[in-house]
Amino acid sequence: MANFLDIQSDARRLAQVLADLERRIQAVERTAQAGYSSIEGGSLDIYDEGGVLRGSVGVQDDGAVAVVAVNSTPPPTPTAPVLEPVLAGLIVTWDGQWEDAYATPSDFARIQVHIGLTENFAPDATTLAATISNTAGGTVTVATAAYNTVYVRLVAANTAEITGQASPVVAGTPRAVDGPDLSALLDLAVWLKDASVPGSKLVRETIGADLLAANSVVAGKIAADTISSRELKAQSVTAGKIAAGAVNTTHLSVGAVTPEHIAVGQGTNLIPDPSFETAATANIVAAGGAPWALAPGNRFGVGINCDLTADTPTYFTLPLAKVPVLSRTQLWLGVDILVSQDIVAQAVKILARWESAAGTVLGYGVVETTTPEPGRWQRITGQVAAPTGTTQAVLCLEASAATRGWAVWDNAEVHPVFGRAIGGARAEVGPQGLRLFDETGQEAVALVTGAPQYLTLRTDGTAVATIDTAGNGNFADLNVAGDLTVGGDPVSALIGAGPKGIVARAHPTSTVTATGSEMGYYELPFTAEAGRLYRVVFRATANLDNATDGEIRLYLRDGGTSKPTITSTLRQTSIHTPAHTGRYQQVSLEYNASGTTLGGGLHRLLLSFENSGGSSGQTLDLGLSTTGRSNVFYIEDTGPEIPVTGGYNTGGGSAAEPVQTYTKTYTASWSGSYAKRAGYNAYYGNKCVQGYYSSNNGIQSALIGFPSALGTDLSGAKIVKAEVYLYAEHWYYASGGKAVIKAHPHTSRPATFSSDSEVKTISWARNQGKWVDITSVFDSTRWRGIALDPNTTNRTYYGIFRGAGQTYPPKLRVTFTK
Repeated sequence: MANFLDIQSDARRLAQVLADLERRIQAVERTAQAGYSSIEGGSLDIYDEGGVLRGSVGVQDDGAVAVVAVNSTPPPTPTAPVLEPVLAGLIVTWDGQWEDAYATPSDFARIQVHIGLTENFAPDATTLAATISNTAGGTVTVATAAYNTVYVRLVAANTAEITGQASPVVAGTPRAVDGPDLSALLDLAVWLKDASVPGSKLVRETIGADLLAANSVVAGKIAADTISSRELKAQSVTAGKIAAGAVNTTHLSVGAVTPEHIAVGQGTNLIPDPSFETAATANIVAAGGAPWALAPGNRFGVGINCDLTADTPTYFTLPLAKVPVLSRTQLWLGVDILVSQDIVAQAVKILARWESAAGTVLGYGVVETTTPEPGRWQRITGQVAAPTGTTQAVLCLEASAATRGWAVWDNAEVHPVFGRAIGGARAEVGPQGLRLFDETGQEAVALVTGAPQYLTLRTDGTAVATIDTAGNGNFADLNVAGDLTVGGDPVSALIGAGPKGIVARAHPTSTVTATGSEMGYYELPFTAEAGRLYRVVFRATANLDNATDGEIRLYLRDGGTSKPTITSTLRQTSIHTPAHTGRYQQVSLEYNASGTTLGGGLHRLLLSFENSGGSSGQTLDLGLSTTGRSNVFYIEDTGPEIPVTGGYNTGGGSAAEPVQTYTKTYTASWSGSYAKRAGYNAYYGNKCVQGYYSSNNGIQSALIGFPSALGTDLSGAKIVKAEVYLYAEHWYYASGGKAVIKAHPHTSRPATFSSDSEVKTISWARNQGKWVDITSVFDSTRWRGIALDPNTTNRTYYGIFRGAGQTYPPKLRVTFTK
């Protein structure tokens, strides 16, 4: 017995120990595991949810301390490179975008640049030529072994040195010199050490012209006149090898420098390097010094940046070019600008500084914005005229009275405007388009871009027709062969929205007698339209020969497209009992129905009658031709079909609220476009862009939202009809395009694009606003706005619609019952 009690006691103590251990383990699990930990002489491994090792932190196998990633997901596929040939090499540019992803992965390390000799080469360690490490993209120059065409592909690598799929291949051909490479002179270059052979010893003809290639001889190693110009092959000496002032006009023969060797404007553009991509701009920026510098341009390429930090308001001005200009010459100026969020400046501008022959400043022709939108590229344009005495113009970029922030300029344009500058009837042609002036000097026609357009037509000096800058038109007479719309609704629809009146009528005059069984009286056919309401009315004088008993019964039967009989579908019955002791009385029948219920198409209606329940031998006549007793039979279109509403009410005050019909119109409260069907594209503001124009933004989409009242109104409602109004201001093709409309649930503008998949495709013309029925893709339970999302590169679908806050903004018109 004692042994049993000891065993029992030991068991209780063991249970207490196990319970204490369990509490301690739970406490450890609830405590931060690394709160007071360190890694001493080793590393900490990191595993994902599936137990796969993804990295380690600490001392690695080689003794170094590092964060090492392993087993990473391969990076996405970069977009195809852009190639530009240079001497014995290529400039390779990656735009920072991906073929199969919208965002750069967080473990991105670099882009590998691979060069192969065949189009289908496989990138490996032997083909790696360079790398680009900037996540936003970048440019690198690579040398090639020969001048033959090579093929370039990009491969992304992550921090775990895992590579993804190679980009599409692009072919490029390096620029070649006019002559062989300098390989034949390598031994000579070793022999000719610095100053080892005086210039007088390297006499003319020592090195043949066919041996001088790119960068073959550096400045200072050859004495004057030792090599004649005929011995210098094209591109054999680059600009970087000639010191400033080393070549003067006495060394330039006639024709030695042609226009292609000078930084001059392109086409009619007076800016030598309008996109700021070449060495000409680099030299201008270098000459301007701090705070001017090169920076990323508008979506791709290079721009000019200026740091506007200053203790006092300062004018930061960078001259781009000096061009000859005569008095009264007009110039059209334009440039893209981007400014920082914290900018403090009076204006950001592009300008022409007018100067006389002596260099005296006569004034400025300025195109500027005083309220640039931070963080968004925008274009400013305008037209200026040179004052009297002008002989030249200095074209400049400028930020005026600035103290803080930065600004970037790109894609500068300065074009002459052709035509007489002042006085009377004349024409002006410039980059914006055409302007015509009448004999009084007043502008009569402006067919331009980037500015208001209008047109006035005159006969004998009298205006007879005008289209103003708002698009309002005034004409003596107007003939429209196609559709005419008002406020987006076709006039035909506005007219058709009301009752059409009587669409079929009859005037029965013959008398027909029934003798106790149903008798057909008169057939009246009509064509019904779905969505319309109809009323059928019959009135007649009946002659019941025994007016003391029996009933007069009228029937309306529908034979559809077939000849009706007294067994055809019964639509309505009207019963009359003798109202007095006389033989004659007025009888009538009325029937109301919708074309949807009846079914669209032909309906042959038959009015029949009988005398029922009367004395034996009783007769009933309809259609007495007696004067003043004529019968009528007609069918009336009473208007568009409307929902059935109302509800039962006992009159006790406790009945449910009856169902009513509402039609409400909501104006868009927000809108925006999304580049590559992903992130919001602030460049377009509230405009709604859909479709594909170029790879810069990829396939674009747009979202349009409406006020919160829409959700409140539609809660518990049943949509009868949903329509959207959109104004298309541009299509890729002049003939118009197609909008692809979807629905979305967003109550405010999201950062990324998403929408429903159900679509409705509608054709649109340029500068056309119209209402379209979207009932099939819009319901009251979830959708709160519409999306424009063609998701195709077919440019038929590239278009721009007005957005919230603009003229002719999007609207949603909903008819619902609730």
